[in-house]
Amino acid sequence: MSPKNRLLLAFGLLAALCAAGLSRIGFWQLERAVEKERLLAGIESALAAPLLPLASAERDGAGLRFRAVRIQGRFDAGKQILLDNQLREGKPGVRAYVPFLIEDDDRAVLVDLGWLPWPDRASAPPQASTGLNDGALEGMLVDPPGAGLALGASAAADWPWLMTRMDIAAIEQRLGVPLLDLILEDRHARSATSIRAGMLPPERHRGYALQWFALALAVVLIYLTLAWRDLRRGDRPELTPSNE
Repeated sequence: MSPKNRLLLAFGLLAALCAAGLSRIGFWQLERAVEKERLLAGIESALAAPLLPLASAERDGAGLRFRAVRIQGRFDAGKQILLDNQLREGKPGVRAYVPFLIEDDDRAVLVDLGWLPWPDRASAPPQASTGLNDGALEGMLVDPPGAGLALGASAAADWPWLMTRMDIAAIEQRLGVPLLDLILEDRHARSATSIRAGMLPPERHRGYALQWFALALAVVLIYLTLAWRDLRRGDRPELTPSNE
């Protein structure tokens, strides 16, 4: 194989790897779109469903995910968990979660109290201060947020606990109380604080996927065009001047 052909092959492999990587991101965006559709459908179903006591929902064997439940208990308002790096309309902030100790049960559930602004990082982190009433809490059980990297957290003695990734096991260990592996969203929370507020819709994810696929196709087409031109140039006979 000539040096030129080896170089073309190397660039071809590089282009294929780039196209594969870009396509993988596109497929990931499509997966995110499907996940968002399931989440939104599950939430809409829970909003329309009749409320059940938590114990009844557990006994019926249908699972707790996307169930509308009523839970008796009390908030442990002094131990708030703040999920960091939560943007809302370009503004930095956190999402607040507060343990709700379930009555006649040794477990607790984290309640999503919505987004809080935190524009000045030199100031103390915000804390949710409204809606922390003991008694019956009505809401829907959804998966905890899974995005983010575990970049560390504040010291163990500090509350609120600032986290970059929701880690139910770590929160459970620190609280010393078993937790449900789902998050409760207050059914009566304002829509502006709900999990759906600020969420990218499935259509946006599909649009991003199309862009990544287009980039992958562009990489392949650019390589093929340049390779074809180079090969055609190499096939042309060289003209040598005559010695007349």
